[in-house]
Amino acid sequence: MADLVFDSDRIVSDLLVNFQQVKNSGVMGVDKRIRFLVAQLFTSEQEVMDSQAFKDTTTLFKKQLGFFNALDGNTRASLAGLLLVNGQNDEKTVARVIDNYELLVESGFKRTNFTYFGAYLLLRTADKPRNVAERARDIYMALRKQHPFLTGAEDVTSAVLMAQLDTSLSVEQLTEINEYYFTEFNRAGFRRNDSLQFLAATSTLIYLERDANYVKKVVHLAEELERADVKIRPIHYVTLGILAYVRESTELDAVFFDLLEAMREDSGLRWNREFYTAMALSLYTEDQARNMTKEQVESLMVSVHVLIAIERAAAASAAAAASAAAASSGGGS
Repeated sequence: MADLVFDSDRIVSDLLVNFQQVKNSGVMGVDKRIRFLVAQLFTSEQEVMDSQAFKDTTTLFKKQLGFFNALDGNTRASLAGLLLVNGQNDEKTVARVIDNYELLVESGFKRTNFTYFGAYLLLRTADKPRNVAERARDIYMALRKQHPFLTGAEDVTSAVLMAQLDTSLSVEQLTEINEYYFTEFNRAGFRRNDSLQFLAATSTLIYLERDANYVKKVVHLAEELERADVKIRPIHYVTLGILAYVRESTELDAVFFDLLEAMREDSGLRWNREFYTAMALSLYTEDQARNMTKEQVESLMVSVHVLIAIERAAAASAAAAASAAAASSGGGS
């Protein structure tokens, strides 16, 4: 991919072009949020999505799963986008996602759409995926013990990511670090919900230890955005956590605010302020990740690509949940 200057107008234009590619692909029953999420995946890579390849990938899931399964249209489209943007839109990889899903179910996870996101992340594990799935279940149960009324189907992604860490830390030690971040961010004003759990898990993945300065940095970024009249919502939490790591400064530059303003001014994007803010944060964060220093990359417990996969999976999961909630209340697109 070419290293181009971050141009807000170009990014918004590319985003809308990719949105139309998704919309005109013939893949039906997909919420507007999911269409934009898929469009964002390709925009961040400075690519135009191949609408036929996108449709073909969703068809692969349909053919291999048959009619009776837990995979809804929004999650299927999200997975197709995630696979296609990484050049993994082949029959073998789709089969691996489905096999990983069954492996997670056999390990104790429920048959839900969120388990498919965990199955997607499990693609990173080529060696002994069953061991990782079982460790993920143990981590999930430990998280549930800490927050029995909060931990739900969505947290399979956090559990899988922590289970994939190359560390000698026990399940108890990992979840203690996770609880530290959950508590500290909550004290700083972040809401107690699944997005906060995902932020805590992301923080654990990045550092594998308690880091009070990192917490302060995330909080400072959130406060700076609030002062700029950018309302921080749970959908933004994970991206803020990653941005706090990849960007050395706690001061956001004009580039982000230019992108946010360009999105705000476009009639095709301003239908949902919370969501277009999330897209702007995500696109900006991925651009900043490309500017990480060698020291940052070497000290990172997981790769930048994995961080981006985390952010993308979190966004897809949150968007799918929002779509389901809108549909159940009669507000689906």
